Amino acid sequence: MDDIYSCIASNKMLLAQAPTGSGKTDASLSAAITYAMENDLTVFFLTPKISQHRIAMEVVQGIAKKHKLDLRAVDLVGRKNSCLEESMLELDADAFYQTCEKKRKKNQCIYHQRAKGSGRFEEIKADFLFKKMLKQYGSGKNHEKLMALALKNRACPYEWMLKLGSVSNVIIADYLHFMMPDIRASLMQKMKKDIERTIVIVDEAHNLGKRVRENLSISLNSYIMRRAEKELQSMQLLDEPFADNFDSWARERLKDTQEKVVSPLGFNNFIAALGGDVDETIAWLGEAGLQFIEQTGKKSACIRLAKFMAFWDSGDEECVRILRRKGEFFSLSKRFLDPSRATGILNSTVSAILMSGTLAPLEMHKDVLGLDSKRTVMKEYPSPFDKDNIVNLIAQGITTKYSKRDENNYKTIARKIDDIVLGTPGGTAVFFPSYGVMKHVVPIMQSKNMIVQNDSMRPSEVKELIDEFSRKQGVLVGVQGGSLAEGVDFSKGEIKTAVIVGIALDEMNLETEALIDYYQDKYGKGWEYGYLYPGTIKALQAAGRGRRKESDQVAVVYMDERFKWKKYNWIFNRDERTILTPRPEHYVKAFWEEKGNI
Repeated sequence: MDDIYSCIASNKMLLAQAPTGSGKTDASLSAAITYAMENDLTVFFLTPKISQHRIAMEVVQGIAKKHKLDLRAVDLVGRKNSCLEESMLELDADAFYQTCEKKRKKNQCIYHQRAKGSGRFEEIKADFLFKKMLKQYGSGKNHEKLMALALKNRACPYEWMLKLGSVSNVIIADYLHFMMPDIRASLMQKMKKDIERTIVIVDEAHNLGKRVRENLSISLNSYIMRRAEKELQSMQLLDEPFADNFDSWARERLKDTQEKVVSPLGFNNFIAALGGDVDETIAWLGEAGLQFIEQTGKKSACIRLAKFMAFWDSGDEECVRILRRKGEFFSLSKRFLDPSRATGILNSTVSAILMSGTLAPLEMHKDVLGLDSKRTVMKEYPSPFDKDNIVNLIAQGITTKYSKRDENNYKTIARKIDDIVLGTPGGTAVFFPSYGVMKHVVPIMQSKNMIVQNDSMRPSEVKELIDEFSRKQGVLVGVQGGSLAEGVDFSKGEIKTAVIVGIALDEMNLETEALIDYYQDKYGKGWEYGYLYPGTIKALQAAGRGRRKESDQVAVVYMDERFKWKKYNWIFNRDERTILTPRPEHYVKAFWEEKGNI
């Protein structure tokens, strides 16, 4: 707390690696709120997890109550995620936002009318309704409670959130609300906030760079082209089909290769062949997509195609454009490499606090996020937990290295996991490097009560898995970097043993190679920043699921002998027991016998 307050007061930024469960949210919010209220500033608390929104709001409420402060926070979620109009809920993001904008402009949404109004008289009524709600709002409500209140009053929750933002000291939001330039500009204007008068706290900051890169990127494929073609044909707006032409264009460029870096010109020439210039085609597709939605109530591929075309040309130096083949299916993507294009905005704030339990190496995050070196303080905080309550085991003779993957290897991994489960007095969590490896190993495991995540689960289904595991224990199975392995609190000691199967390195494809080359040119650390560190951090995050509070005891098995190598073993706490062994199951059982649990 002292470090955070000191950095804020001196207009510096703090990169803080502090163990999970050590109170980062409480420490950062209390220090930031103190300085903000003394200096009439706004605190933005940014987190990628909805569960963390609730926790942050509870901290604000607790501070306000304990110190009797005139303090207010708003839990901001996107317009789509807060919409109450049932006819809009099934639309994809692109279709939703275009349709919503059209409805608002034409005064066709009753919820928007009651929350914001159009014309002086309606605006006065909307303002009266908001002030009435504000009297019962208190220091803050999470977005679910606000949505329930808005539904009762038939008002748009999102418009209420924006109004609340203008009268709040703390704004709890997603990364993208602050980091994406277009979204940020709109929000700051509507909430009457100034970037230069903000303090920004970034939770789970190890995810920030990748999340921003993914949201700056965009893709198109054969399926979308065929859907767009059918939409246009159904409305009799298309004379000549074009989906087959896209496949032919892609096939001709790839020839015998599976993927290839392409220039903007090739696709632009393809679009020109459709007739009209690019801007005219984008506008035409957008209008056609909205017409299709109005007629059918379904998602529109035309809008997705129009959006892709609009973003295709920009940012040559910071992105790579890749054409790929999977059988006779083709995809075209524009992948951004440098998140600092967006995250560099943190340098314009009063202060930014970026924190995570897995923010090492700190230098990498400073560089990749484009933080001002002169203003950035980097600090690792020691673990407050009893080192005797954890044992780290590195399994010798096992690896998921691609060249070693075969049926015998998968059988060995399955047998080892089964033995570890048998030696564990409670729940075991197993995190694989990919769904591909998981699908080879899980079917041949003999363990009972396996609760397995798949790659197409919705957030609600994932929550059901977590609830089931909390009730039944058993074996929870997911992937490193997935929703079960990051940002989930198993706060009741459900995970006794965590098994980290392999190292979740990204596939060595053209995008990964481009990322390595880009970081090599910019920082001289391409291999580390673009490949090794991101994959290893996923293992560290997954291992932390079993250690959420001071009294937790956990055995962590790193089931890949590569973890003994120097380029991977930097993740281990040197104060904790770390054992290299061909028999991790023996040491797991011994650890729990030592703790009196077997």
